[in-house]
Amino acid sequence: MITSLRFKREPSGVCDGRFVREARFERVTDLQLSTVCLAANRARDQLSLLLGRELTLDVFAPSLVRNHSGDVLFSDGIFYVASGSICDAYIVFRDRDGHRLAASAFGEDCNDPSGPLSALEERALERIANEIARLCGPFCGDVAKVKRGSLEEPPVCVTYFELRITAPLDAVIGIGLSKDPGPAFGTTIDRPTLAGVTLEVRAEFGQARLDAIAVARWAVGTIVRLDTKIGAPTTLKVGNIAIATGDCGIRAESNAVAITSTALSDAKAPAVASDASGISKEAAR
Repeated sequence: MITSLRFKREPSGVCDGRFVREARFERVTDLQLSTVCLAANRARDQLSLLLGRELTLDVFAPSLVRNHSGDVLFSDGIFYVASGSICDAYIVFRDRDGHRLAASAFGEDCNDPSGPLSALEERALERIANEIARLCGPFCGDVAKVKRGSLEEPPVCVTYFELRITAPLDAVIGIGLSKDPGPAFGTTIDRPTLAGVTLEVRAEFGQARLDAIAVARWAVGTIVRLDTKIGAPTTLKVGNIAIATGDCGIRAESNAVAITSTALSDAKAPAVASDASGISKEAAR
């Protein structure tokens, strides 16, 4: 849970000739603005392609919906419900914005953004809602279906933010979530997706902490004493992150490391695993 320090608007008293306002901690959404901006960029590109014109889009930061604010959000216009594997997402088109988006889908300008939508205009908004729902994966998980919402089944909206199309439409698309995401929110990347990704792995055999002057005096032939003891486990790193430890040796005329433990699991391999892998530890000493 994330909280933010807020102050009441009205002074609660006077102290030493100064007005004092009462401080309190209020919960704020765990949904990161950076996550919303990433989805908004994709939404801008997709809507530009769908509507056939270059769009500019701003993001209104996500916030928690308090009290009965949800009734106001969904009472004017229409909304669609995207059923996700983690929570539901609500795509909201207020009456004025729905008319402008629907008219733009047919290459027209909306001179009178009022009155009921035609069947064709509703289909256009449904298409837009489906495109937006496909981009809501980082918020609500995998979306199984999208349907027209109804106030007869009141939406349970906990978190809400808006995508404002500033030019040339001046329209707003509201997005609500039935559950506030946690800090570790999001879907994992499966192994087939990572199959073509290469990483540079470094084996660290020893370490030492030296002052800057000692390093500045290094020259060819300088012997550097390491703090690491002989026979200590080798650390395998990707970037600066340690991912595994193991025993160093030689296999097929190349340096090799037999992994005995990983950062992804607390389970450790038995000590004989190094010999079973065909690595000669004696040859490395």
